Amino acid sequence: MKMVNNQVINTAINAVNTAINTLENEELTVVGFYHDSLSKPTIEIEHHPKCTKFIAAGKATYYRHEGYYRFGQFELNGCRIVWKERDISRLH
Repeated sequence: MKMVNNQVINTAINAVNTAINTLENEELTVVGFYHDSLSKPTIEIEHHPKCTKFIAAGKATYYRHEGYYRFGQFELNGCRIVWKERDISRLH
């Protein structure tokens, strides 16, 4: 089991590395990542105006609203990319 788990983690690290390079080329800032052997690696980025364009184009979706924030996500290279943004519409 140990070898299989090591392989899963190694594959995830490679996927994260490739995704981070792609995000960097898109001028998106990575603020962290996490992974467990049961789910896709998740990479957190800073909100950027491109995120809104991804939502409008149907390439990303909002998956949670919490207080004055909303959380978006999309998939890249087998990784889940997430961000948090202030939802101005909830201030009224």
